[in-house]
Amino acid sequence: MKQTFERLTLEDIAKEINISRTTIYKVINQKGNVSETTRNTVMEALKKYNYVPNNNARNLAMNRHYAVAYIGFDSRDAAYFSPTIQEGIRQAVLDYGDHGLTVDSYLSSVEQPEQQVEDVRQAYDSGIRHFIIACTDADQMKLTLTWLRDSGCTVILLSKYVGPEYCDSFIGTDDYRSGQLAAEVLGHMIPSDGSLQILIARASHSNMFSTRKKLEGFLNYMQERRPAVRILPLLEDMEDDARIQEALSQALSSRKPDGIYDLTYRLDVISRTLQKMGLQETALTGMDLFPEIVPCIRDHTIDAIVFQNLKAQAYLACRLLFEQMCYGNEIPRRNYHSKLEIVMSGNLDYFLEKSPEPTF
Repeated sequence: MKQTFERLTLEDIAKEINISRTTIYKVINQKGNVSETTRNTVMEALKKYNYVPNNNARNLAMNRHYAVAYIGFDSRDAAYFSPTIQEGIRQAVLDYGDHGLTVDSYLSSVEQPEQQVEDVRQAYDSGIRHFIIACTDADQMKLTLTWLRDSGCTVILLSKYVGPEYCDSFIGTDDYRSGQLAAEVLGHMIPSDGSLQILIARASHSNMFSTRKKLEGFLNYMQERRPAVRILPLLEDMEDDARIQEALSQALSSRKPDGIYDLTYRLDVISRTLQKMGLQETALTGMDLFPEIVPCIRDHTIDAIVFQNLKAQAYLACRLLFEQMCYGNEIPRRNYHSKLEIVMSGNLDYFLEKSPEPTF
């Protein structure tokens, strides 16, 4: 599925609200006679569509357009991933659209990695030579990534790492360090000789490498720094809400863990299960911040999460490509590892309001 993000013009807004561009211009510049009802309609539309007067339209006046393709995926296991990335893209187009930036976003199911190959070809055939790619299956995409590089295209890999030879830059997290940080936080929340339960989602091409590195970092930290903590047998291969609830309910009834580390990326489901069983005091931590878990952080069912700013990652990728095309800035051949931060009830509102300006 293809979606194009581009800056709305006054002509676009005029069509949306069925009011002439001339009338909208009068409202913006406070000139002429316009009824209060019409004025309110225009002002609400300008706010809704985040319209900002174009004070530097040099590139548009010269008919310069800087097209980027985002090749991404939708995932049932991490439903928040794609919408958050799209927010970052929208913000970049809002900030740079007056200068000509547009982004064509191609999304396919995580279960159909072959579609990403087709999406790359379609974007390339449309004339796009600058790509942001979040791979569902790294192995399946390697030939396509090599072809893009050989064809002179610029490629930024987002969130899912493949290797330095396949891209100009990688933007995402250090998964091993992410697991270490989760272990450090959770280790301070349970007794020194307590027990921990680790939950792992069904392995897929998109999460296999990331989950493995997070688990490795977590276990190594516990072994080195909290050797008396007992790691209970892993609960693995959980592919839907019902399976997660069933397996966790059984484990909580028989094993009585002091803490839980979630790698199913379904903290909302884990939280509901704890609440249903009256076990909110069990220490719980996991990855990523998304709307469904906000109430569970506020009421302390979720004690802490390791936060990576996905919106900022997408924004940075768009900005780097735009600055290369518009200003000739070279993209550094490096990994941009997103700053990892801990979100708890006390600082939650700060992160909910956090801007997409990246910290790496």
